[in-house]
Amino acid sequence: MNEVEKRILHQLDNDVPVTDLKIDLVQYLRQENRARHYEETMEGKEEFQHQFRFETIEEQDALLMQVPNINESGYYAGVVALKSYVDKFHSELRVEIVDPIIDYFYLNPPNKESEFFQMFNTYARQGEWEELLKYQEVHDMCEGFIFKYIDKCNPAFFGFSIIDGNIDASLAIASLIKKKYPHIKILMGGNGIEVLDFGMLPNDKYTTTNYDFVDVFSRGDGEATFVEILKCDMEDKSLEKIKGIVWRKSNGEHIDTPMELIHNPQRENIKMEELPMPDYSSLEENYYYHSTYQYQVPLVLSRGCPYRCTFCSVPEFIPVFRYRTHESVLEEMEYWVNKGRRSFFMHDSIINGNPKWLMKFSEMIIEKWGEYQIDFGGNMRLQNVMRNLDTMWLFRKAGLTKMITGFESASEPVLKHMKKYTSMEGVREIFDNIRTINKELEKTMPKAPKMEFAMQIIIGYLNETRKDFQKTVDFVKEYHDCMSEILTCSAFLLHTTLKNKWIKEGEPLIRFYNSVMFDTLYNTTEERLTWLNEIEEVFKEIGIPYSVYNRGLFHELMERDAKGDYDVPAETWINGTLLPQNKTWTKGEILQMSNKTLKSVI
Repeated sequence: MNEVEKRILHQLDNDVPVTDLKIDLVQYLRQENRARHYEETMEGKEEFQHQFRFETIEEQDALLMQVPNINESGYYAGVVALKSYVDKFHSELRVEIVDPIIDYFYLNPPNKESEFFQMFNTYARQGEWEELLKYQEVHDMCEGFIFKYIDKCNPAFFGFSIIDGNIDASLAIASLIKKKYPHIKILMGGNGIEVLDFGMLPNDKYTTTNYDFVDVFSRGDGEATFVEILKCDMEDKSLEKIKGIVWRKSNGEHIDTPMELIHNPQRENIKMEELPMPDYSSLEENYYYHSTYQYQVPLVLSRGCPYRCTFCSVPEFIPVFRYRTHESVLEEMEYWVNKGRRSFFMHDSIINGNPKWLMKFSEMIIEKWGEYQIDFGGNMRLQNVMRNLDTMWLFRKAGLTKMITGFESASEPVLKHMKKYTSMEGVREIFDNIRTINKELEKTMPKAPKMEFAMQIIIGYLNETRKDFQKTVDFVKEYHDCMSEILTCSAFLLHTTLKNKWIKEGEPLIRFYNSVMFDTLYNTTEERLTWLNEIEEVFKEIGIPYSVYNRGLFHELMERDAKGDYDVPAETWINGTLLPQNKTWTKGEILQMSNKTLKSVI
């Protein structure tokens, strides 16, 4: 057994489904196709049996699917919200959520180290969806499962919910559906839709003209948009009236002419209080849902994020941040509490985007159910209000335990460039508060869950130096007792939108190949990879569960670079100016020709 396998076993034994690869779903499907922790906790009870719904499902107007990105915490939230809205306000429409991919994985647990599995579940390899079509597994998914649902339901529409980690797999599967069933209208929406040539781009490979098998893209809140699409005749005159969509205009008799993409006006944001309580009953016999959500009920408190971190795409696809009412959230929680469920996970981009809202929410939980009676967690930004020990006690008494935080770096210059503007003095106060609370609870309530952070770290940001990186390493060592896991530790990817913005502002980008391979005056591709390996050794040393992303992609692209296997030549920039491409510019040469402003930053 190698070190990676030992670490995976250790993480499974401690019920922490996080490893070097995005394989938490697969772990649920291992051990004779049963989740390990499910076997342990359900001993003596009736064994759960996954239901293949294509055997019993009825005819539908539309099928909805979210292709599983193995490490995506917000799984199912979007499609469930969509179906719940249709069921409550437009019950004449027959819409069902299906998950044929889970069916496939249930019967065919993949090799976690296989090339197919790493290609199928990825954030980094975006834009290479056609490459997936060469794998037999994708065709087996379609022939053995997806097509069975289509044949049984005979839908006029097939909708995909897009997140940034499932884009390529969704596109590949959608193309195969369209090829076999050309009459079915393919719809795509969700939080990741802006990646598809409309806004935040991870690289230059996504171009909507390359996937003409998609009939309509839905942008922004999709509930009302989805209903209007299903009720229209899909003719040009009907589609042009629907707000919030991008669609393909008919090209008439000119078959060889690419269909023009029409961008309709933006749709108004839906009022959160108008959304019905999400109904997960369609998924109760689904293995992944059952294994994941039987312990923590998924809740959504808000949509969007009020912050504008430079590397994040959330503000692009959800530009307006808004909360539900406290009363509506508590009503939904009460429904589950009455069913014996008291543990919740908030699938929001951020649960403390409005600290006053969260403080009142915590007070109302305590008033309704008492202290330490509820357990919940979610994504949280490190804020000044959390420096107040009394406030953190309020959150903990209400039930807050696991906080997922975009810590990213312990360097203030790096954080400022990210537009996080985080004071490290303040961050230390927050972590010290966590220590104080946990020590007190250990004395008075030793069985109570700790208050801990699941950390997200970015290595090799645009202006990160070796000294900046070391600050992050030192902080992790100092405060690892306040961390439940390193949820993500990834090398920074320079998506096209940010690259262009950086160049426009005159920042000294030196050399750019793609979102992975680029050099700045502060760090190089090789340095980022080295730092990633170094901090992994720290995670091993302190014994914390962790995930490290993008290394495989680094090695692959560096090998391609060595062979000269690039479609797009490297670009060399200096203070916003593209240098002549007839030679390879070295860092030393750039420094010699640079101005005083450039010299001042090194």
